[in-house]
Amino acid sequence: MRKFLNMLKKDKDTISVGRFTAVAAFVLWAGVSLYLALKNVAWGIYEPFCLTVVALVLVQLGNKAIECRMFRITGGDK
Repeated sequence: MRKFLNMLKKDKDTISVGRFTAVAAFVLWAGVSLYLALKNVAWGIYEPFCLTVVALVLVQLGNKAIECRMFRITGGDK
């Protein structure tokens, strides 16, 4: 659990809002998908919902990769 919380941190004491939002969106997507599958119900806006969640997660992963590369090259915050 501690490793998971460290993954969400922006720095030593602050949790990143973007990372938290991406994880919350993924958990929401998984919950909604599971609910719809178990109830065998169609939802009219499921496709835009899925695309939004995927876009949010991909943007956050890209942001994380850019931050890590930037800090590694310049020797930034340690």
